[in-house]
Amino acid sequence: MRLHEVTLTENFEWSSEGDQSTYMSLKGLVNKNKGVFKTKKQQWFILNKIVKAEPPRDRGFVMDNFGITLDEDEKLVTVDALTRWAEYGARSMVPVRFGFVVDPIGVVKLVKFGNKGNLRDGSSIDPSKNKVQFERPANVNAKHLEKSEEEKKKEFMVGIGMTDGEHLGKKGERIDFGPVELVNKKYVGDSYFGYNQATEKYWNMYKTADGEIIYHTGKQGPEPGEKINLTATVKSHITNKKGQNVTVVIRPRFKEV
Repeated sequence: MRLHEVTLTENFEWSSEGDQSTYMSLKGLVNKNKGVFKTKKQQWFILNKIVKAEPPRDRGFVMDNFGITLDEDEKLVTVDALTRWAEYGARSMVPVRFGFVVDPIGVVKLVKFGNKGNLRDGSSIDPSKNKVQFERPANVNAKHLEKSEEEKKKEFMVGIGMTDGEHLGKKGERIDFGPVELVNKKYVGDSYFGYNQATEKYWNMYKTADGEIIYHTGKQGPEPGEKINLTATVKSHITNKKGQNVTVVIRPRFKEV
């Protein structure tokens, strides 16, 4: 379906300007770029301004109510309109609904939802009548959207509320921090080495006996609440969103207290 087939039909009316704008933006990607975001700026705008504005829907809800199976990193964006097929009131007005399945690189699928009923008597989506109008090819090129390692690190730091700061020791200095307590641990992914070998990587936050905060990303250490003697090299100094100074360390060495 081309844009003019939807927007220029005399008896077709969008439910809102937002629905029309969203359809035009996402359908433009389908028509001209195989569903892939053209730039990182466009990617950011659609994911943060359009996708995040959708009502919260888990994958089970989407399957039960829209008949669409979502992968873990996919979200459903819906747009609504009305079409009139006769001139005798609300009974002749039928909802027209579209669903865009969106993932981090663009539009995965465009579906025109099946419908049962009309505006006067009530209507609902009939998944058995859904029509898939577009599916993104499996071999699309999205290298221009890949993030550099520096961008990934910056996003992670912003996500945990960190900015530049200053605290314990000097960059490159090896310090014996004494007994510390692990107060927070979060799994952040796997680190690969050798041939298809991987080890889990964690974000760890420690507190010294004086309440000073130390942050390290690497292999799993103690469990939250456990105390251990820590020696490590200072990597950098940052400040968290509470205004607390944090020392970032690398190459930690642990000894039992």
